[in-house]
Amino acid sequence: MKEEKIITLATRTYEHAEIIRSLLESEGIECFLENLNQIQAVISDGVKIRIRERDLEKAVQIMEEVEKPELLKAEEKKRGRPPKARILLPVDYSDYSSKAAEMALDWAAQLDAELMVLHVFYNPVINTLPFADAYVYDTSVDEMMVDLEAKAKEDMKEFLARMKAQKIKKRLERVSIRSKLLRGVAEDEIIRFSDEYEPTVIVMGTRGKDRKASDLIGSVTAEVMEGARVPVFAVPEDFKYDGISNLKKVLYATNFEESDFVALDKLEKLVKPLAVSITFAHVCEKPSGKWNQLKMEGLKKYVAEKFPNTHIDFDIIQHEDFEVGIENYVRSKHIDVISLTTRRRNIFFRMFNMGLGKKMLFHSTTPLLVFHARR
Repeated sequence: MKEEKIITLATRTYEHAEIIRSLLESEGIECFLENLNQIQAVISDGVKIRIRERDLEKAVQIMEEVEKPELLKAEEKKRGRPPKARILLPVDYSDYSSKAAEMALDWAAQLDAELMVLHVFYNPVINTLPFADAYVYDTSVDEMMVDLEAKAKEDMKEFLARMKAQKIKKRLERVSIRSKLLRGVAEDEIIRFSDEYEPTVIVMGTRGKDRKASDLIGSVTAEVMEGARVPVFAVPEDFKYDGISNLKKVLYATNFEESDFVALDKLEKLVKPLAVSITFAHVCEKPSGKWNQLKMEGLKKYVAEKFPNTHIDFDIIQHEDFEVGIENYVRSKHIDVISLTTRRRNIFFRMFNMGLGKKMLFHSTTPLLVFHARR
């Protein structure tokens, strides 16, 4: 008898692969996962989903349903339709999440965007200890996971009820609000889901309800800011939000790099519906330097040609310290939003240095809009 061929259906993260496996097996399709970390399975990446070749057609149909949003987006692009704006709102149900949620709701109305509320609840790592070619499994983990999921669903229900009440109060009925619950490590799942959902912007608070002041550097917002491929709008815990119409001035800190021109295009689209003024500013020790002046003139020329109907100001800030220079400028000019581009650092740099975006995030009470320079 000919041996039946086993093929790879797809390669996904562990969490995603487990979801697909459970769906396939519920439809009678035998499924195997490969490339698992046997000690800590939940942190595995690049997990292969393997099936019998005879089940391929049926499995593909199920996969299409699971990843339908991706197919719809591809179809939109194929037909030449402009994709609908989307705002991703990760929440932990804290006060900081509520403040970010109110701003995201108002912004969604201005952009005519869909608002996706995302909550990632903790997934306890299952420790398996090899013993006589077998593994010891703690069955209490299953009960804990069921309880955590039930609590997450109940909290999401209450959070959405408050958001919908706010939507009615503000007369923003046209804003579509959806929700998503995921299990895993918050920053990892937010970034992964963002890659699939492709939001126009991610809106987040800067502290979680269980975060200690001494542990700020490890905040979920900072990690998402570092890893997300789309703009991240961080709302500081001490920021006083009085309505989106009161955000009047946006400062973009430029270093005259190519990524700044890409960021400007995205920035203009994001904030133009808010009727804010934009200032491009460069911090340097000697504002009269020839190269700085030439680069600023080049930027002005580019903006005049690219955005003839958008008024953008330009300024050079003299200060030897970037952070202090920006902070002084923000106070003196009454800036409402700081924007900049962050860059992915190698692992050794990140071990000993805090990225500029993180520094600004934890030393400012002004909202921060961060773009990511793709390299």
